[in-house]
Amino acid sequence: MTQIRPLKTADSKLRLLEEKLNVGTWVWDLATSELVWSYGLFRMLGYEPTSVVPSLDLFQSLVHPDDQWDFDNAVGLASDKRTQDRRFRIIRPDGTLRWLFSKAQPHHDRHGNTMILFGVIADVTQEEETRSALLAEERTNTALTGLLKGKVWRAYPNGKLIETADWTKLTGETAAQAHDWETLAAIHPEDRSSFRAAWKQAIDTRGEYVLTFRVRTVAGHYVHIANRAMPILGNHGRIEQWVGHSVMVEPSQLPQRTPVALCASQVRAARGFLNWSAQDLSNHSGVSFSTVRRMEASTTSVRPEAVAAVRTAFEAHGVLFVQNEGSLSIVLSDNRFYSGG
Repeated sequence: MTQIRPLKTADSKLRLLEEKLNVGTWVWDLATSELVWSYGLFRMLGYEPTSVVPSLDLFQSLVHPDDQWDFDNAVGLASDKRTQDRRFRIIRPDGTLRWLFSKAQPHHDRHGNTMILFGVIADVTQEEETRSALLAEERTNTALTGLLKGKVWRAYPNGKLIETADWTKLTGETAAQAHDWETLAAIHPEDRSSFRAAWKQAIDTRGEYVLTFRVRTVAGHYVHIANRAMPILGNHGRIEQWVGHSVMVEPSQLPQRTPVALCASQVRAARGFLNWSAQDLSNHSGVSFSTVRRMEASTTSVRPEAVAAVRTAFEAHGVLFVQNEGSLSIVLSDNRFYSGG
């Protein structure tokens, strides 16, 4: 009767190495049909070392039905190239499913006959689960892209793209350039402040991101891209990532917006951000002090040209007014944001 014998190791360091790397080894002597497992392989297969006699039949009983081979011809199996590099599933005695990857090395006699197979098996369950999750996500994104007639994308909590392949294909930019929000080279210069402001508002409020902006394509011309995204919130309401959708639109499809004029509270807020007095605003804009005072009570009480002059003065000193969904938001050069009206 075959003795239950784990594979001998040089010392306990090898056993520790197997445990840390989650691997095991085996030796199959074709002349004697003896199969020897290491301590690490016993553990990987769900058995206590020396608790069972290693055999092909026992091993075969653990392999998932869809991954099993014909073990009747041992010599043919030993010479099969698939034995030397194989990825398969097992169902352990406790019912858990694990993915394993096995690499084997045959040893031959002087006549070229395979005498011994030596193998290493690694537990790659986590790798397979990650790969399956990514494939499932890719299939979901493909289905959504077809359904929504646009591109589905994900972004980090700060709004920067996780996958940049579609952006690179559209603009020719590298991943590093796509993440360079200081430059935003592919976005039309007139839309960059709106882009930053829309993302800042969405991140600060953990609300929906909505914006249509122009993007320079790899061919060198600009196209309009309509974008929407919602945050995925985790523990304590923190943003884990964004899921978004973008679609190219023709200029004729864009809603015609009526320019939104400054209101009194925005004039007061912008002046406060710059720490200007009413006289300072008068000096910078060329609008009289009394007109500034009336404007801060009601912008409709003064001429539109005066309001435009005040707005120009603010923007020249780093205070931008970004139109979004029929309202104006204030964005400062230091990224402070004000959406009051």
